[in-house]
Order: sequence, then C-alpha cells, then structure tokens
Amino acid sequence: MSGLGAGIRLALAGKKVILLEKHNTVGGLNGYYYRHGCRYDVGLHAMTNFVSRGGGSKPFAKLCRQLRLPYEAFQLTEQIRSCIHFPHTKLYFNNDFELLRSEISQKFPSYIDAFDQLTKTVIGLNDTALSGTKFISTRAHLKDFIKDSTLREMLLLPLLYYGSAHVNDIDWRQFAILFKAIYLEGFTRPRGGVRTILHLLREHYRKLGGILRVKTPVVSVTIENGHASAVHLQTGEMLRAHQIFSSIGHRETLRVLHSDNIIPSNAQTLSFLETIATLPGPPWTHHWHNTIVFYNDFESVNYAIPETCVDLHSGVVCIPENYQDDTPQANTTLRTTHLANYDAWKSLSHAAYSTRKQHYLLQSRQKAFTILGQPSKIKPIAEDIFTPLTVERYTGHIKGAVYGHPNKIRDGNIGLTNLFICGTDQGFLGIVGALLSGISMVNYHTLQSK
Repeated sequence: MSGLGAGIRLALAGKKVILLEKHNTVGGLNGYYYRHGCRYDVGLHAMTNFVSRGGGSKPFAKLCRQLRLPYEAFQLTEQIRSCIHFPHTKLYFNNDFELLRSEISQKFPSYIDAFDQLTKTVIGLNDTALSGTKFISTRAHLKDFIKDSTLREMLLLPLLYYGSAHVNDIDWRQFAILFKAIYLEGFTRPRGGVRTILHLLREHYRKLGGILRVKTPVVSVTIENGHASAVHLQTGEMLRAHQIFSSIGHRETLRVLHSDNIIPSNAQTLSFLETIATLPGPPWTHHWHNTIVFYNDFESVNYAIPETCVDLHSGVVCIPENYQDDTPQANTTLRTTHLANYDAWKSLSHAAYSTRKQHYLLQSRQKAFTILGQPSKIKPIAEDIFTPLTVERYTGHIKGAVYGHPNKIRDGNIGLTNLFICGTDQGFLGIVGALLSGISMVNYHTLQSK
C-alpha cells in the first residue's frame, strides 16, 4: 500500500515512475484470493480512520486530497459495533466516540475524567512528525492518566493487535495514532473488500502514466559512494533512477543492498497466525452482531511471542459482513488472529507442520465460537490458515514480522542519498497509514526537497 501511495503521488507530480512487485498482484500484506468459490481478503480486518465526506484535516480526507481521489470511490461502509472482551468486563465501541465514553462512564465511573484527560492529551499530540525516534513506553505513560490496570489493559488491547511491533508495549506516538484511528474515528470497510481499494489505486496509477511490473523481484541494488546507482532485477535487467523508495522493510532493504549495516538483533519481532472460514448463513442467523471482538482471557495482556506455536489466550475475531451495508449476505466470514511463534513453526517437519495447522485451525475456530457465544458446531463451507511462515513467504518480511522491526525510521532515511524506506518500518499504521507513509516520504524527499 505504501508503494502504491508513493507511486501515485510521484505520477501526479509528473515524474516517470515504475513500481516493481515480486508477486503477481499488488497489495503486499493486504490482498485477496479465491478458494472453493469463496473470495478471501487477507490482511484487511477493517480500515481505520473512518471519516464522513468532507472530513477536514483527518488522515483519510488528507489521503483523498493527496492522491486526487474522490471520497465516494472508496465505497466505505461503517462498522456496526465492536467489543473489547475481558473475563469480567466488556467495552463496546463504534464510530461514535460517545459510545466508548459512555461505556467507560458506566463500568469505570471513577476514571471517566482521567479518560477525558487522556483523550485530550492524545488529540493534542503531534504523532505524525517525521523527527524523533526514541521509544516512549505507553504502558508506563498510561499510568499517569489511568490508575485502574484493567481499564488500561482494555484500552491497550486493540491498539497492540492493530499495529504494535513491540513486545508487551507500544510507542506513545503510535498509541496516539491508533487511539485516534480506532476510537476517535473508527472502523470502515469498502464494499467489495480490499479488492475495491487495490483496483482503485492500481487503475488510478496507470491512468496517470505510472508503469507497473509484477512478478519482477529486485535481487540487489548497487551502492556507490552512498548513492544507489542501479537496481538489478531477477530477469537480468538493470534499472537506473534518480530516487528509489523501498516498501519492503528496513532489514529487508539492507538484505537487498547486501549491506554490512546491522540492525540490533536483540529486539524480538512479532508475528501472527490467522484463520479464515466461510460459514453458512448471514451473521444475524448466528446471533453475531459485533464487527470485531478483541478478547483476552486474563486481566492483563501478554502481547509477546508465545512459548508454543500459538497463544489462543488473546486475539481478534472479525466478521467482515457486520458493516452497515445493505448488500445481501448469503454466508458469514469468520476471521481470527493470534500471536504466533515463528521459530516454533519453522522447526516443524513438513508432516508436523500440516498436522499442527489443522489442529490450530480447529482450536482457533472453537475459541471464536466460545467468545461469540455460539455453543453449537457450525461446519464451514471453506477454510484456510496462515502461519508466520506464510507471511514470510508472501511478503518477504523476515520471520513473518507483520509490523516490521520495533525501531521505526520516521523520516525514511537509512543513510543513502537517494534511497528511502516507506511503509511498515517508517512507522505509520494501517491501510490509511501505509498509503500516507508513501505519500509523506515522496513529499518530504522528492517534492519538498532541494
């Protein structure tokens, strides 16, 4: 997504630009495919940063202006309602911030003023500044606002799962970005899912004269005196360009550069297991009315690499049909996401890997049924599962690190005169954030630079 954002912005500025994609379609972490007659979105549970048409200075409105795309082209539908599910408490929220505020007022009445102060502070924070990379612990900082540990953990859970690359924490600026994106603005989904966005962006880019080449991996980049002088493709071709933007990640970019620079390896990187199942009947027939449920089995959240292949004690349960969309739905898509251990999956034999996948496919679905209050067994029409190895295979992210390395490079500068990174390791989050990352890096390094 960040590469598409960068490509469109460059093409709008009249630059000659080429996008190189390793696979047969664009999208990276966000794509779609067909299985047993069912279309599955991958990556996209929901878009964040919902805003009504006109949205002023909000991120999505800025995105539309920067890419010269009309708001209506995204065909956005709003979530019905989502839930933070803890053992003894539930907090509901939707795209009206007052719902979450009233939930906290009812269930944590002593802390509503503290929550209001937190909200005011977050709104006033300049979280998209490209300067400043020092990590600020949100877990430590939240205690200054909210003394109740359960409320702190409940507010953290969705934000951790939606964008934190840090074990058991999240950077304060990224917390602010996600707090605004999820709680103050909210979840949305385009009619037709991620396919709608990808088609819109791809065709817009092509109409602007941008060149797109798929199935074209970059194998290396030649560096001369701190300058990227040539890009070498798997086809044997060599390309030269005034500037290069890499959306594959910091470590992954250094690998392509064959660089001796070393990123600290002591930082743990997080990956996930995800399942998708198509179930018969629309969601209301199963009495499922929430769009997304973020659940945790304990009073504190352990957002860390599990000791075993998967940690089912916390996760995300998503029903993509539960949006305010009047399109008739014949079936229900059930998606689950859990923290996973890359090394544990990597150590398995081929046979053990297949067996373990089937085991967790069933276990994850049963866990989702329990969380959703569905005691009966529902036989899926079709189903699939992704492990950290799947993520690594299809995205190139080392060890399947969905959110990249914990150390973000806000200005995209990795020490070269004409090669910059955008996307996951630049630090903006979600689909809207990824697109804005590409746009911001182009604006900063190309359109505003001397």
